[in-house]
Amino acid sequence: MATVNSREIVDQIIAGNGYYMGDPLVIRIVSYENMFNGGTTYGLIYQGEDPWRYHKADACSNVQTIFEHDSAKGRPPEAVREEM
Repeated sequence: MATVNSREIVDQIIAGNGYYMGDPLVIRIVSYENMFNGGTTYGLIYQGEDPWRYHKADACSNVQTIFEHDSAKGRPPEAVREEM
């Protein structure tokens, strides 16, 4: 799982509409409480990845979507994944 602990980096990805320093396109960013320290962590979901993986992970609780790329907005995650 691609995770980021820095809200500053997350804000840069959001400002870049899912693009960050040559990385693949991020279609969703979620925040969650991790089971190891209870802190807020951010999960990056790239094109073609399971958009529900953080929701399904036992180590993640209180998962909230905080960013969706324009190509994913208002669309079921299954539909976005099938197109990629």
